[in-house]
Amino acid sequence: MSLPGQIALSSRLRAAFTPVASVAMPARPSLSAQLSQALILGGLIGFQALDSLTTHLGLALQHEELNRLMAPIMATRGELVAYAIKGTALAVLLAVLMLMHRRTPRVWQAYLVAGWLSAAAVVANVVQLLV
Repeated sequence: MSLPGQIALSSRLRAAFTPVASVAMPARPSLSAQLSQALILGGLIGFQALDSLTTHLGLALQHEELNRLMAPIMATRGELVAYAIKGTALAVLLAVLMLMHRRTPRVWQAYLVAGWLSAAAVVANVVQLLV
């Protein structure tokens, strides 16, 4: 003999743990897609590191900070705090990428744009160092 709520509860539990065909995991990206994603990620991290290096060299040679968002932070808090903020922002961006890349593949396009902007910052720093 079963209690009145027992049948409803067992059917709910059974439905909760039964796999649903419409909720399928997305397929793994192809090898070429994985390679391009690795290049995008490596380029972004590499250009961020080069930006930090060229910024440090420029500041050591008494040049001004070109980034209008980081200039006040460097002037008031120092170079190390600015690099800590930049590293934290990069870590947050990478965490978002790792969480969203399977659900929204277009997020890679945003990281490609960020990589190109980082490359432009490196070029601007090198031009400032050479002038």
